[in-house]
Amino acid sequence: MAINLTPKRALILFLTIVVFLAAQAVWWIMFIARLTDEKVDMARELGASAEFVQHVEAEEFARQIMVGLEGTTFLLIYLVGVWLIYRSLVRAEELKFHQQNFLMAVTHELKTPLASLKLYIDALKSPKISDEKKATVFPRMTGDLLRLEKLVENVLDAGRFERSGYKLRPEEFNLTAMIEKSLDLINNVPHKFPLELETDLKPDMIFYGDRVAFGQAIDSILENSMKYHDQDSIKLSVKLTERKSLPVIEITDNGIGLAKKDTQNIFERFYRVGDEMTRSASGTGLGLFLCREIVKAHKGEVIATSEGLGKGSTFIITFKRRLNGEKNSSGRG
Repeated sequence: MAINLTPKRALILFLTIVVFLAAQAVWWIMFIARLTDEKVDMARELGASAEFVQHVEAEEFARQIMVGLEGTTFLLIYLVGVWLIYRSLVRAEELKFHQQNFLMAVTHELKTPLASLKLYIDALKSPKISDEKKATVFPRMTGDLLRLEKLVENVLDAGRFERSGYKLRPEEFNLTAMIEKSLDLINNVPHKFPLELETDLKPDMIFYGDRVAFGQAIDSILENSMKYHDQDSIKLSVKLTERKSLPVIEITDNGIGLAKKDTQNIFERFYRVGDEMTRSASGTGLGLFLCREIVKAHKGEVIATSEGLGKGSTFIITFKRRLNGEKNSSGRG
């Protein structure tokens, strides 16, 4: 029979074990102390000399110290083991929760474009709709198909990262031009709110890495900044600078911001802020996970910072060293 051990129940079980072990330790200390007193009293009753009584007291005291140290050591080892088990249980429950959220998100992400495609196909079959209106359907169908394709690719990429890591196909490419292309794409897409884009890009910066994978990492951050906002306009600032001949990318938005705990958790697989039943923004919780793994595969690091909820977020990508096989400096011009 399976036991539903929630984090709260796991914590209660852990604290119960700690209290029980502490009570056992106190009982053993009192028991040994009582035995020592009984031995000393017995020696006195049998008429032992004061020197012998002192010897018995010293010997029993030394034995108490030895037993106490050994008991404390084993108790600490036992508590560490119980703590690790408790943390594993909590982590397993958290992963289970995020996986459930992921399944609900994927179901929603699949259902929406599939429903749209069905309506478009019905429209194309209808003789009541003019050819001009039918012609406007095809770009929308293409957009839904691209959305489905991207969802499937993200799921497959996440599986590859978990199994054996991402195998890069590095080459030299113009990082500045790649970022400008990504910004042009989001700038040309219709938005519900006005987009104010500010850029400060070092010109013609050459980077050695996987062009497709790194572009996917940048797009994931940009899409995240575009989706999670609650202002009348979307303000996006993108900077590309250089530090020790390696690129530094900063993407800042005026979105909903992040709580302190979410600045780390947001890059975990399946993790999304809030609950899937109340969240309005689309997504599966894989985009930023893939971003982190791709940047890590390039010997880099991506972090998220925020001054708090409602104060926007900043994503910073830095690199510790160049990829093996790079021939030239990552920056030119």
